[in-house]
Amino acid sequence: MTRPPVSEVSEVSEVSGVGGVRTDARWAGLAVLTVLVGLGLLLVGDHHYYWYGDTPAAYYGWWYHLGDLVRHGHWATLDPHAWRSGNIAAEGQWGLWSPLTIGIGLLATVVPDMLVLTVAVKLALVAAAVVGIYLLVRSYDAPPAAAYVAAVLAPMGGMTQYLDLPSWAAGEMIWALFPWAWWGLRRTMLRGANPLPALAAGYLLVSVGYVFGTIMLVVAIAACLVDCYLTRDRAAALRVLGAGILLGLVALTVYLPGVLTSSVSDRSSAFTPFGGKFSTDPLALIAGVLPTSSVPNVSSHLLPYAYLAWLLPTALWIDWGRARRAWRPLGGLIVVTVVTLAIVDGPSQLGPLRWPLRLAPFLVTGLVVLVAVAGSRFGLARPSPRRLALSMGWVVLAALLAVVRASSEWRAHLCATALVAGAIVLLWWLLRTGRRSWLAPVAGVVTLAAFGVQHAFFPTPPSPQRNAPTELSTYQALYPDAVGDLLQVGATDVLDRTDPGAARQLPIGSGWYLTGLPAQNTYTAVSQRVYKYRYCVYYQGDTCPQLLDTLFTTEPTTGTKRVDLLGVSSLLLIRQDFPARRLRHPPAGWQVAEHTPYAVLWTRRTPVPRAGHVAWTSPGTMVSSVQADATSTTFRVDRVPAGGGMVVLSLLDWPGYSTSAGSLGDPVDGYLVTVHLPASAQGESVEVAFDPPGWTAEVAAWVLALLGGALWSLAAALSPTGRAGWRRWRRPGRRTSAG
Repeated sequence: MTRPPVSEVSEVSEVSGVGGVRTDARWAGLAVLTVLVGLGLLLVGDHHYYWYGDTPAAYYGWWYHLGDLVRHGHWATLDPHAWRSGNIAAEGQWGLWSPLTIGIGLLATVVPDMLVLTVAVKLALVAAAVVGIYLLVRSYDAPPAAAYVAAVLAPMGGMTQYLDLPSWAAGEMIWALFPWAWWGLRRTMLRGANPLPALAAGYLLVSVGYVFGTIMLVVAIAACLVDCYLTRDRAAALRVLGAGILLGLVALTVYLPGVLTSSVSDRSSAFTPFGGKFSTDPLALIAGVLPTSSVPNVSSHLLPYAYLAWLLPTALWIDWGRARRAWRPLGGLIVVTVVTLAIVDGPSQLGPLRWPLRLAPFLVTGLVVLVAVAGSRFGLARPSPRRLALSMGWVVLAALLAVVRASSEWRAHLCATALVAGAIVLLWWLLRTGRRSWLAPVAGVVTLAAFGVQHAFFPTPPSPQRNAPTELSTYQALYPDAVGDLLQVGATDVLDRTDPGAARQLPIGSGWYLTGLPAQNTYTAVSQRVYKYRYCVYYQGDTCPQLLDTLFTTEPTTGTKRVDLLGVSSLLLIRQDFPARRLRHPPAGWQVAEHTPYAVLWTRRTPVPRAGHVAWTSPGTMVSSVQADATSTTFRVDRVPAGGGMVVLSLLDWPGYSTSAGSLGDPVDGYLVTVHLPASAQGESVEVAFDPPGWTAEVAAWVLALLGGALWSLAAALSPTGRAGWRRWRRPGRRTSAG
């Protein structure tokens, strides 16, 4: 976008109040409407578009279970019944500390139609992102029209459209909150304004528990510090550092449990230089001006991920001489864009961090904000035909790259090239003829057209559609004859994808939380290594058929069957993985309780205590009065031999357990909490309790962050500047900058 001459801006401002709150509200509202029209149309072609991949398999169940816990006053850091997926604190993405996630979870417990709530949440997040990006652009003193264009372009990036929106809800959350945190930091930095917006947005961003959002927050803080350095503003730098320290304390609370649990988790920490899943290269990013641009080294179903923004070739219409002389106010923005570009185009795995293309939505945000701001500051009033030719050259190069990498999609690339080339020419003509007021409306229409082309050729997200039911009542009616803790044996993921009838009877991943049954097959991105490989349980809850044999083997230390040590009283066997004869003949002590077309439920004739209880005691050791909840187990020691005794609990040996008597020993079978009791423990009541490792420091950091943020915000509000700002806010007819 090109900024009109100063005299023209002043003239328009006097007439229509450009830059005022009402004008900003109109432009921001129009941007939200433009984006929601496009995203809403996706539901016409596929009303489950926002119900793919990890949304039903992971996030919705997490939301529901967390909301249910909070609703009943049982906020907890551990779910022992979920075993390898029950370490809520270490998982991070549960959003244990997030008011936003907890709020969504509370809604999930009362809204019966899960699809309606999912669509509402995801579209609300997009709307929030649009407004946040609009405010961010305005904070650089760009005109409202330029802010509108950037706000409309940002949600249309390929990764947002084809991964975060349909599947990775946490990715959408952090992307939506990031511009608010960045805008708040700039507001506090530049104007010394009340830090509450920056701290609140930053807290919400970090507490989502998805580490890539925190990484981008660090980048934004570094960018603001660069801005402070360029302006030699030490006071502003101290304000940014203060906000960074407080938000760093929140990050410590959210992520330290996962770090201190990594020694027993199955999260990979390898280094993979380049290539592989969800990675890219510079040529793919150059081709990102086409909505059909391809990702290298992957199958064609990932093609749309590489799309960035069709408007990028107009960056070649900038007056580079003016830009070189006056680039400093954009220093931080350039830092964010360049750093994000380096990450997206960097190693495909660095320790536990993998798949750098996840950060492509942030790259899109940085690029469109940079183009909008730089274009409004340094754009040529009448770009020459030579500049147009350079832009056309970029589009042609993108088309050639797209065709070379995915020749089978040549029709899609041809349509995309024609649209982008035509749009660039039209914008150039509008500038050459002085019709600047048409630039933003045309850009909005072209953005929707590019969105339409993309989805016309690629209508289905590449994430798996597992056909998960969308009515909460469907889950709650499953397996009424199940007793105690349940373990599914067999694989359902592929079956659910191919047979909607199976999906209505076989929950996948965190869908088990919706049933109200304590199941071990819920979703996890962490997993406990020994348990996972002992019982071959995969991330989404599938197991190998051999698990059934493993469960009825004897653990050598205790001489007890493993199914007893796990406290399992119900086994759900997937029909396709077992011979019919075996399904009809359960072992002694078990019975066939239910039949469905897809599974057979075995239950114990006499159920055993659930996870958390005592599973075994060594000879001569007797305990009684066992009580267990989510994070503690207590029992009375009735007898212990002179040489001491051992108690094994049906608990996964996560780091963080402690005992009030005796000591914790090496876990039996490599994963069970094991307590060694001395003879002196006889007659005592013993408590085995769980707190996430580093818990005292984590809680202290959280309290300090909230207290420090509250005091700073209150002091800012009560200061003369804060009171004056409040009076200006209440004054009728006010006109303030969106920045």
